[in-house]
Amino acid sequence: MKTTNILFCIFVFSSTTTCVLRKPNIVLIIADDLGWNDVSLHGSDQIPTPNIDLLALSGVTLGRYYSHAICTPSRSALLTGKYSHKIGMQGYPILMSEDRGIPISEKLLPEYFKDAGYATHLVGKWHVGASRTEYLPTSRGFDSHFGHRGGFMDYYEYTIEETYSPVGTVSGLPLFRNLTPAWDVEGYITDVYTSHATSIIEKHDKTSPLFLVVSHNAAHASNEASILQAPPKDVRKMRHVAMTSRRIFAAVVKKLDDSVGEIIEALYHKGILENTIIVFISDNGGMTTGEYHNYASNYPLRGLKTTPFEGGVRVIGLVWSTSLKNSDHYWDGYMHVSDWMPTLLTAANLDVPSDLDGINHWESITSNTPSKRKTMYEIDDYTGYASIIFGDYKLVTGNVIERYSNHQGSDLREIIGKAPSYTDAILGSTVYNILKLLGRPFSITDLHLRNKTVIECNSTPINICFPADGTVCLYDIKKDPCETTDLSKAYPELMRMIKVLLDTEVARMIPRTLPVFRDPLAAPYLANYTWTTWMSDLKSY
Repeated sequence: MKTTNILFCIFVFSSTTTCVLRKPNIVLIIADDLGWNDVSLHGSDQIPTPNIDLLALSGVTLGRYYSHAICTPSRSALLTGKYSHKIGMQGYPILMSEDRGIPISEKLLPEYFKDAGYATHLVGKWHVGASRTEYLPTSRGFDSHFGHRGGFMDYYEYTIEETYSPVGTVSGLPLFRNLTPAWDVEGYITDVYTSHATSIIEKHDKTSPLFLVVSHNAAHASNEASILQAPPKDVRKMRHVAMTSRRIFAAVVKKLDDSVGEIIEALYHKGILENTIIVFISDNGGMTTGEYHNYASNYPLRGLKTTPFEGGVRVIGLVWSTSLKNSDHYWDGYMHVSDWMPTLLTAANLDVPSDLDGINHWESITSNTPSKRKTMYEIDDYTGYASIIFGDYKLVTGNVIERYSNHQGSDLREIIGKAPSYTDAILGSTVYNILKLLGRPFSITDLHLRNKTVIECNSTPINICFPADGTVCLYDIKKDPCETTDLSKAYPELMRMIKVLLDTEVARMIPRTLPVFRDPLAAPYLANYTWTTWMSDLKSY
C-alpha cells in the first residue's frame, strides 16, 4: 500500500511529463516516562496538552499502544523491530558505567532509511549503548546526533550522577554533538532540543526525504538533588495543580507540548508538513514514586514504569499524516513498540526485513481494520518477571516490585478551583492554527473524539494479586484494564495454555550478564568530567 507517497510531476518542454513518487518525511517524537494520565488526550484537564492532543484528534490515536516497561528495552525494540529479550537488552536500563549496547549485528531503523536516501538525524536521548564508539548513533545510521547518550540528565546543567563501588558518587556531562562534548550549550534542555530540531528542519534539503527522531529528556526525573525542573514562569501557569511536585511536573509536560507545536510549525513553514508522517509516543509509563520518580501518573491503570502491569507498558501513541483515511481518528488494535520498524518502512514504501518480531500495521491504522497482533511479551530477567498478552487476556508471573505494582496517582489529581478550559487550550494552540493554515481546520465539535481514549475501572481493587513463588495472575484486560480481578482460579485451563506460550518465549531470551558490572574506567573525572566512550571497539561483537 503506497498511500503515503506524493506523486510529484515535472513538466518538460510542455510535451513531456516526468512523475516520481516522493517518499514521505518521518518525524518521530519520544517522551520519556510520560504517564497515561499526564496528557489531556486521555480525559483529564489538569495538564493541558493541546498540541499533542490535536495531532491525535486530527490524525489517529493508538488506543492500545504498548511499549516495554523501561527505557533501554523500549528504545532497543523500536530501533530493531525485535523484542528486547531477543537481543539481550531487557531489564534494568543501561548505566553510564556499563559496557553494553544493542549488538552491532543488528541493523537499526535509521540505517534502513539512510540506505533509502533519507537524511537521518537524532536529537536527544539515545540510551542503547555509549561505552564504545560502535554503539553510538552516528555509527548506527544517524547522520548526526545532538543529545544525551544515557538515560536522563539535569535540565539546566546537563549532568548525570552515578554512585558505585569503589568509585563513589561521580558526575559528568553526557551531552554531545556527534562525538564532541557540548560544553557550550545553555538553556532549558527541552527548549534546546526543540531549537536544534527546528533548525534541522529549516536547513533540510528537500530533494531528499527526512527521518528525524526527537527524543526528549522530558518528563524524566533529574538527579536526586533536583528531581523536577521547569522554568518558573511555566510552573506559575500551573498554579491550579494542588500538589507542588505535580505542579512542577505539569510545567515539564507543558514545555514538552510546546515543543511539539514548534516542530509542527517548522515543518509547515518549510513546506513539507503535508508529506510528513508524525509519530508521538512515550517510551514507557510514568514513575509516580520510588527510584527516579517524577510524579507522573498512570491513573487509573495499575503499576508504574519497571512493571509488567498496564501502567508500565500501556502508553500514549499517535500517528498523524495527511494520507490517513481513518475517519474515526482512533484505532483500537494492539500495537507494540517493536512494530514501528515494519510499520514505518511500509509507510515509506521500503522493504521490510523478514526476521522481525514487529508487525506492519500501516494499512490497519490507515483503514481502521483489526490488528494483526494477538500476542505481546514483557520479559525482565533483572527483576525476574514475565508477562504475556494473548487476545483479551494477560498473564503475569515471576517476581515484581510490589511497591511499584499497585494503583497510584489518584492523590495527584487534585485541582485548586476550576481546571483550565480545554476548549480554550485547543483554540489557542499552535497546531490548531497550523491545521487552519494547512486547509485542514479542526472542528471544535470533534473534541468528543477524546472520549474514546478514557479508561474507566468498574471495580475497587481488593486482595490484589501479586505473582510470586511460581504463582500467576490472570486478567481480562479488555473488561478489566486496571487489573483488579485475578482469573487464574476461574479459568485454570486457559491459564495453563497461556503459561505454556509464555514459557516457550522465555526460553528464547538471551540472558543478560548479571550482576551488572560498573566499570571504574568509565568515571567522568578520567575524561575531563564527561561520560564518554572508554572501551575499545569489538568488531566481532
